[in-house]
Amino acid sequence: MRKIRIWTPESDTDSRTVECLAHKIINFCGADIAILTSSKSAYNQAASKPDGLEKAVNIYLKQDDFVVFLLDFDGIQSHAERIKQPNSHINKITEVTNKLPDKTKLLYMCQELEAWLLIDCLGICCYFKQDKNEIIRQDNEWIKFANKYQKGETDSIVEVEQGGKNAKEYLVKFSRKIIEKINPKLKPKDIDKKEYVENIANLVAEFIHINQATLKRNNSLNEFATLLSTISPINNEET
Repeated sequence: MRKIRIWTPESDTDSRTVECLAHKIINFCGADIAILTSSKSAYNQAASKPDGLEKAVNIYLKQDDFVVFLLDFDGIQSHAERIKQPNSHINKITEVTNKLPDKTKLLYMCQELEAWLLIDCLGICCYFKQDKNEIIRQDNEWIKFANKYQKGETDSIVEVEQGGKNAKEYLVKFSRKIIEKINPKLKPKDIDKKEYVENIANLVAEFIHINQATLKRNNSLNEFATLLSTISPINNEET
């Protein structure tokens, strides 16, 4: 069994969320992979030292087969600004992946991690309704409701300009519609307390279905799934 370490330096919630989705991808693809993660604090500690990130990756690679970094990609303008910053995550990580191209890779979550969750709007409905048995997946009313907000390509939920519309904002608004549907009598201030926030992303991920149809709704998630499948010993000579 190969070991893949996933490193999401921007957020530990991102790390837990991606780990959850990675396991779902592995189950869907039938890949024989062990998933490990590394924290935001571990990244900050390593990246604060000269060559620290490269040294940390090399230490991981003594026990792991591959290290994949994941960063939010929240728009062309924001991305361009990050590249201009010498000490940005992008530049520090790229320096390492360029030196270890066969063992490391930097992937982007387009557009933001929330776009990965939005591949399955019905699953998001299940979370907010706390429908652990996912009964509403068979409910035509809920299916019609979710389909109304389901984007064919969640990569297309992009900022028009810095500070503009993005996947996170779309998910917040969608969550409010779900909450209103569940309880139409709630006041706006009560909906405010229940709407989507970043620190519940990993909990929402538990309700997301990974299959051929949902993976096609986000190119970067599909790229991540392809990477996991490619690294799997099932698709390599090594067993």
